[in-house]
Amino acid sequence: MPERSGPLHCLIVLILVMPLFFSSGSVEIAIAGEAPSTQPAPEVQPVSAAPAKSEAPIPAIIPIKEDTAKVKNNVDEVQDRIEQGILGQVVRLDNFFSDLKSGDERKSGYQLQVRNFARVEKGGKLNIGILLRASASFPKMGDSLRLYISGDNEPEPLAPKLPEDPGNPGFDRPAQPAKVFNTELRYRFFQTPSTNIFLGAGFTLVIPPEAFVRSRLQHTRHISDITLVRFGETLFANNIVTFGETTEITLERALTPKTLLQWTSAGTVTYKDPGMEWGTELSLIRELSSKSAVTLTGGIYGNTGIDDVISNYRLLARYRRNFLKSWLFYELVPELSWPRQADGLFPANYGMTFILEVMFKGNSSERKDKPGDP
Repeated sequence: MPERSGPLHCLIVLILVMPLFFSSGSVEIAIAGEAPSTQPAPEVQPVSAAPAKSEAPIPAIIPIKEDTAKVKNNVDEVQDRIEQGILGQVVRLDNFFSDLKSGDERKSGYQLQVRNFARVEKGGKLNIGILLRASASFPKMGDSLRLYISGDNEPEPLAPKLPEDPGNPGFDRPAQPAKVFNTELRYRFFQTPSTNIFLGAGFTLVIPPEAFVRSRLQHTRHISDITLVRFGETLFANNIVTFGETTEITLERALTPKTLLQWTSAGTVTYKDPGMEWGTELSLIRELSSKSAVTLTGGIYGNTGIDDVISNYRLLARYRRNFLKSWLFYELVPELSWPRQADGLFPANYGMTFILEVMFKGNSSERKDKPGDP
């Protein structure tokens, strides 16, 4: 597991991003002690005997032109090398477990998301972390198999949130620090445009290791042209909390072609923990342009096993924008929360998070093999 600062991933992001901020068309430098002259140079009058020999004036301004396109091409080349390197490993693994004589030309592929964030909290506390999400398909092993890798090096959340990935240890509980790294192999048991059922098994890289299995059903039903409801049911088992179940319900309604209202509720019950851990969120999502969007969210969270049931309130805004490159994004997330204290009071807590995200993806048809590659 990387350190909290995530040096390897931060280095990748810096290599990709920093050259873009320093590119410009031209820069002018003035000689020390002189201001750029705005007066025309005096004309030299010819002499009948011999023309006066004048020395070339030293220019007061020296233009330095940078090739912006070349800088951007170098950044694209670095990003392409990273993508091709990851893709090469996916293809090799798929080929290793497949029958090379079958002539199967189905495409292996992957997607990798790296999110680096910095959060300033109440009192000036600074937290830095990294989030990793990756998936790879191996069609030569089977169309229904897919490998998922998840990792977070995040300090304790500022406020609870709904389960990100129910049944997946470290990402299925709304109010715990996410300092985990795990892998999972999923088998798509049944899939239609409205229904998806998969079985998953994996392990978390902690001491002692945590193995888990789960099954998940997701179903979408359109109530009208602008309204739909989503239902999710997850059954899971692992060697820490033994058995558990998570139910999710989402209702979405399009207010305008670019505005969506979304209400999501989820509840998780486990064999070892008393009561049901629950949360509900109402979000307004607005597309500002083809490259930017904003989300406003309000949430209430709690547990039926405590006396007052409600344990936290939360408000946040999220601005997300794609900039400079199609694979580069940033987010600004101001957040307010009111956690319940032991004395029953709900003091205010706040924070501001900046996120820089890089996306890598590809499939075997895009691979640029060099001569001699296996």
